[in-house]
Order: sequence, then structure tokens, then C-alpha cells
Amino acid sequence: MIKIKKYFGISFLLISVLIAFFLIRNKPTANTEKFEKTIPYVEAMILMPQTIMATISSQGVIMPSHSLTLLSEVNTKVAWISSKLEIGSSFFKGDTLIKLEKRDYELALINAESNVLNAKLNLEREKAESDLATAEWDRVGDGTGSDLALRKPQLAQARATLAAAEANLESAQRNLKRTVFVAPFNGRVKAKNIDLGVAVFPGTVLGNIYDTEIFEVRLPIADQDLPFLGLRFDGKQILKSEQPDCKLFFGDSQIDAKIVRAEAEVDAVTRMMSIVSQINNADHSARKSNIAVGQFVQAEIKGVRILNVFVVPRDRVRNESIWVIDNFMKLYNRPVEILRFEKEFAIIGEGIQDGDRLLTSRVSSLINGITVTFDLE
Repeated sequence: MIKIKKYFGISFLLISVLIAFFLIRNKPTANTEKFEKTIPYVEAMILMPQTIMATISSQGVIMPSHSLTLLSEVNTKVAWISSKLEIGSSFFKGDTLIKLEKRDYELALINAESNVLNAKLNLEREKAESDLATAEWDRVGDGTGSDLALRKPQLAQARATLAAAEANLESAQRNLKRTVFVAPFNGRVKAKNIDLGVAVFPGTVLGNIYDTEIFEVRLPIADQDLPFLGLRFDGKQILKSEQPDCKLFFGDSQIDAKIVRAEAEVDAVTRMMSIVSQINNADHSARKSNIAVGQFVQAEIKGVRILNVFVVPRDRVRNESIWVIDNFMKLYNRPVEILRFEKEFAIIGEGIQDGDRLLTSRVSSLINGITVTFDLE
């Protein structure tokens, strides 16, 4: 028993060493796997320089190009009013709108005509007497006769009397014409200020009408858009051959128009310069659109030609920079010169390099210099 205990410890130690040796010898080995770096896949757009026409946006209200306030120039009463002189009614050129009581002016015309006839008869008589006096002086007189003897003052007075009578006749004719108001253009009634039988005096406002053949829209222009219009703001009419094109939008309709002048003053309310667009209502497109005074419209004006610029989606621009992929498939944040924004696009001048492609897809992390692979839109 004592012998067994003596060799048990040694045996156990040997067995433990053998087991440990076996385990070490047959231990599992770790297989090293090669790590492959993942390259982000993105979408991009080719950036090519191009030439574009600047488009400037604005808005305004349609107004008549010509309006006329009807004023009485005589002292009388209203005798007749056309049914076309109601507010909002339309009329044609040559239509009679108002007639004033004219009998007093007809009588004044008759009297003026009579005075002219009398003055003409008196002038003929004075001419005959002057000729007779001149002939008589030449026959019996000696030297040069006086003006009075030759009846020259009397002849001059007769001529002056005739001139005054003719002037009164013209005034009477004009006053008679002023009793009838005839429409000078195709138009519409804006206001009516009279009724039948009302007494009127020189300066009395009878109504207000406006021309419907040509309309105008005053369009304010933001300061940053002024250089892209290419216009001189001097208030002068633009030559027809140089008038920029303009499109006006209201509702579902669109009509073509022209910019006819650029105002030379800053608006006191908006603090902006303005241009004026003109609509020829005689054009088929304008008639079909049935435009009306007071209507609000959106406008797009064709501006100057811009050379060698890049057009990118507006939402791709952040803090005056864009993300691009260069020729080495590297992603970079590129500062650029923003010339202007037009609707959903940004117009870029400087900053884009040859071979740059615009990043158009969303990336979880944007890091300068990382390598990417892409597919063009």
C-alpha cells in the first residue's frame, strides 16, 4: 500500500505531461483570411461646359398701355349715354359713347358762320375801295399818297376782322364737336361718372376708358439679375429688332410678349428696377387666352448668352461647393463660383476641373479623397 502511494504521484505527473504534450502537438491552427476593402458604389453625372441663355423670372399685373379720362370741355348737360358705357363693357373704335346737349353750340356756330360771311364781304369791299383809291391817286395825285388816302389801314382792319371771325368759327366748330364723345380705340370702360340730365362744366370727369389692343406688364427685376438682362435702364424705347422675348404664364395659359423698355428709376416701394413687357392683344394667342386687366402673371425673360458654364441640379450645391469624382476615381468637395440660380438648376462658372463628374447619389459618409466606383446617369 505504501509502494502504491509512492509511485502514484510520479505516474500522475508523467501522464499529465504526456497529455499536455499531446494537446500542444494537436492544437487547432487559426487560418488567416485576406481582408478585402469595400469600395463605395455611387452615381455620377458628366460635367460638360455649355452655352446657355439666361432666364430671368419675375411677376406683375396686366395693365392697359393707354387709358383715357373723359373730360367735359363745355358747359352744358348730358343728353345721351351709350349702353356700352357701363363699367366693364367693351366698345369698338368709332362708337359714340356720350352726347351732350348741343343746341347752344349749334346756334353759336350759325352766328360764327354769319360773322365770317360779313367779314369776307367787308374785306372784298375794302379791297375794291383801296384799288379805286390807288388808281384815283395815280391819275390826279402828285408823289406818294398817304396810307389813309389809299385806304391801307381800312384794308388791314378788314383782314383782321375776317381772321377773328374765322377763329371764332373754328372755336364754335370745335365746341360743337366736343358735345359728342367718340371712342378713339377698341377698349373697355373702367369708370362711369355721369347720368342723363346731369349738368357738366369744363373739367368735369365723365368716365374712364382704356385700350384693349395693347397691354403692358411692369416687371420688377432683382439686383442680382440685372447684369444678365443685357439692357440699358435709361427709360427709352427698345428698338424692335433688339426687344428681348418674354413668356407670360397665368393659370393654364401662356402667351408670348416682348420687352419694350427698361425704366430709369428705382421703385419707391420695392427698391428694384423694372422692365415693361408689352402684349399685342390682336395676336391670336393673346385673344385665345382671354387676358384681362388686373390679372396677375408670372414672367420668364430671355437674357444674355452665357458662355462656357456648367449647369447642375440646385440641390447638389452646398455652401458654394459640390462633390465631384475626378479622373483617379477620388471623391472631392470642390469649391465653385455660382453665377446664378435658375429654378431647380445652378449655373457654375469657375471651379470645375477637366474630367470631374458630379456626385448625384446619396452617400452615408462623404470624405475627401476616398476611392469610389460609379455609374453615369
